[in-house]
Amino acid sequence: MDTHKPDRVAWALLFTLAAIWGSSFILIKRGLFDGDDPMLSPVQLASARLLIAWMALLPALFRYSTHLREHWKPLLFAALMGNGIPAFLFALAQSRISSALSGMLNGLTPFMTLIIGSLFFAKTIRWIHLAGITLGFAGAAALIAVRSEGTDPAWSGYALLVVLGTVCYGTSGNIVKHHLYMLPAPATASLALTFLGPLCLGIIWWSDLPGTLAADPRAWKALGYVAVLAVMSSAVAFILWNALLQRTSVVWASSVTYLMPVVAVGWGAMDGESIGAAELLLMTIILLAVYVVHVAEKR
Repeated sequence: MDTHKPDRVAWALLFTLAAIWGSSFILIKRGLFDGDDPMLSPVQLASARLLIAWMALLPALFRYSTHLREHWKPLLFAALMGNGIPAFLFALAQSRISSALSGMLNGLTPFMTLIIGSLFFAKTIRWIHLAGITLGFAGAAALIAVRSEGTDPAWSGYALLVVLGTVCYGTSGNIVKHHLYMLPAPATASLALTFLGPLCLGIIWWSDLPGTLAADPRAWKALGYVAVLAVMSSAVAFILWNALLQRTSVVWASSVTYLMPVVAVGWGAMDGESIGAAELLLMTIILLAVYVVHVAEKR
């Protein structure tokens, strides 16, 4: 099954996901650090995030549990590639690199989605795909660079973890699109997280998260940020993402990563930050790139 014409609902889902995921990087950073002081470890953050997300979707799990036996293989791979592995990769990466650099590299997701779709899912690559994806990544990267006010993005080997995370996202999107399209969006989200939630409960005890919370009261505040991250960016967003994949192509859906820096700029404007002509131009370029990918999927 492959739908190539995004409708109004698909556009609304795309922008909603951008708004939710656009806040993910700062929430991860707040969960890891209080100022310059380390709070939760990357393993503690990622495991708590996945456990809380699974618990938030338990009502849906009880409703759709009958689908698990028939679709457990693609659900397992979607869980590992879409949530499990990236949660740990991004948490570990952001313990050493900036949120800006993470957001910039996350813009590789549409490219990885297209390449993996071509290699393993018979996706046809057109020049207009590459044009739109390249334009979007360039615009998103430039916008993040402009908003970082000339600070060093702190490139390091840990940045490769984010790149690997985009490979996981690209793989998961293709799996959901081609093998789980028949399931309701809440079913895919809740059933996939079932493979991760109980495992993460064990990881939480192994990593001594209770001890960390007992040792420093500020860790509870960090856990609060993780809870918001889990419910919104993992549980709710996973449902919306699956719904979006049911309505349009996986490549166009993955272009949400280009809109996330735009959302970050919008939050800054609401907080009193100024937006210059360069930012407006780059945001226009990003929106144009999303439209170009949209046109490519209509052909």
